[in-house]
Amino acid sequence: MSVAHLWRYAVKGLDRDELLNAPLTPGSGFPSDRQWALHYEDGARFQPVTPVWLHKSNFKCAFNAADELGKFETSFDDETSVLTVRSRSGTPCPTNSWDLTKEADRARAAAFFSEVHGRPLRLVQADGAHHFGNTPAGFKHHPSGSIIHIVNTSTVEALGETALGSKQALHPSRFRPNMVLTGVPAWSEFDWVGRRVRIGGATLEVVKRTVRCEATNVDCVHGSGRADLDVPGLLAKHFPQHGPYLGVYAIVAKGGTVHVGDPVTPMVTPEDEEGCAAASTEKGVSAAVAAVKAGRLSTRTAALLVTLLVVAAVALVAAIVEIVRIYQVLPR
Repeated sequence: MSVAHLWRYAVKGLDRDELLNAPLTPGSGFPSDRQWALHYEDGARFQPVTPVWLHKSNFKCAFNAADELGKFETSFDDETSVLTVRSRSGTPCPTNSWDLTKEADRARAAAFFSEVHGRPLRLVQADGAHHFGNTPAGFKHHPSGSIIHIVNTSTVEALGETALGSKQALHPSRFRPNMVLTGVPAWSEFDWVGRRVRIGGATLEVVKRTVRCEATNVDCVHGSGRADLDVPGLLAKHFPQHGPYLGVYAIVAKGGTVHVGDPVTPMVTPEDEEGCAAASTEKGVSAAVAAVKAGRLSTRTAALLVTLLVVAAVALVAAIVEIVRIYQVLPR
């Protein structure tokens, strides 16, 4: 199990940037991921000083304008903070570049997309850290709302093969994830919800499954650029046990850098470790009590065995915790 791709979307709804690595810290997501958004001027009010999560319908994004935005290739440069917009093949459009740290350039970018869309837009960002994500789940863990979207290639292939007759019928980019994993059994990422996963030098906590919407009906890079599929419908029809879900959301539990090709290791949580030890101890105590009742052990011997079981359980938990700690600090 390993990392196949790392993708960042600097402006919500625009193209991804392919990253070779991503430094992650608790309370944040991918660097500059969804840091800006094209906000409808007549939508719900966005306040940069005290930002709150707003539904994606308040923004021009893949949810409501995937085919329109798909006419443009975009890229964001971290060093210069410049967003570059070009026409995708077959679409006439001059190349435009704007420095998103400058108010005047953000206004020019907003004017460009407003003209294309025919509806007034502002290119907005918060004064502090804020993630323009599709789910409010991140805000339950940190004020920035930062969250990381993970998609499993095996799950995407399973949907493509079952619903469309080919593993290659769907591309992970259709689902706009930050991390694309390979070598993970299809749908098993759902078992990680509520657990932690070691990915490269970072530890992530998987918090929920990802519900799919109409945005996944369009793939502008590897598909036709139009709404050519009903992905939520395909999920409901062919995988009703999973509902409209594909992918998972995670937060950063322990910081570190993730590289393309890094291993992926689902981790046993401390609660699981303690639960296993407690279950083993409980079984041992029950067996000792039964032996005393049957006359096979004296009360004194049974008490000694129970004490040894408790000590062993405590030592086991301590050993597992130490092994996990050492593994996390080893050079990768």
